[in-house]
Amino acid sequence: MSSETFASLLRAHSDSAYDYLEFRRLLAGQASAFAAQRATPEDIALLRAALAKMEAAHAGNDSAAEAAADAEFHLGVYRATHNVVMVHIMARLFEMQRQGVFFDRQDLYLRRGVRDGFMRQHQALFRALEAGDAAAARASAEAHLASIVEALREVQRADQRRETSLRRRDGSGLVAKGRRGAA
Repeated sequence: MSSETFASLLRAHSDSAYDYLEFRRLLAGQASAFAAQRATPEDIALLRAALAKMEAAHAGNDSAAEAAADAEFHLGVYRATHNVVMVHIMARLFEMQRQGVFFDRQDLYLRRGVRDGFMRQHQALFRALEAGDAAAARASAEAHLASIVEALREVQRADQRRETSLRRRDGSGLVAKGRRGAA
């Protein structure tokens, strides 16, 4: 199956974002533990640089740059595992993520409180990686993925509330089909 075919299949599947995040959560914890154990000083320097980009974008309130640096940081974690299969698969998935196949990462950064929480989580993960603490790295990565799932669910709930509000304002959707005119 080609990458384009796979991306089209995922776009058509309404729960693909949750499938993607479930897969990432499964992999991210172990990958972070491996990275904590295997990272070279050069890997740590690259992760520090990606985190610094994220912190600068965060301070400058640049959600697009922050989302891009976020992806760079996570790909750096996978690279620090020194597992070429994992790096290749995750690079492809991150490219699909960047193209909006699963969800709009930048949209998550526009939500109140999400950016600050994500920043703290990335900083905690970096500290665990830098310290070589595999258990803390695993726990940080898994907690971060859980928070992404919750943020995505909140985005969807907010979108549903907005749609309901618009229907009410426009007067549509207030009466079930077939019941108009019924007394």
